[in-house]
Amino acid sequence: MEKYDLIVIGSGPGGQRATIQAAKFGKRAALIEKLEVIGGTAINTGTIPSKTTTRSPVTAFSRKSAAPDPGCIFAN
Repeated sequence: MEKYDLIVIGSGPGGQRATIQAAKFGKRAALIEKLEVIGGTAINTGTIPSKTTTRSPVTAFSRKSAAPDPGCIFAN
């Protein structure tokens, strides 16, 4: 049976930081994640992809409304 000084459940931003900090202090740390990729819900499926999806059209619209950069072509 493996022995750890710290076991972190969830690989979101907080879990990753806690695991890295423990390793920096010479502790043996384990990170447990139920998904196949690390990063947690916020990074992979939740808030960050959602913000990108909702803000991209707003950014494009506001750039179209303002003077566009020379080289950027906005078509209707």
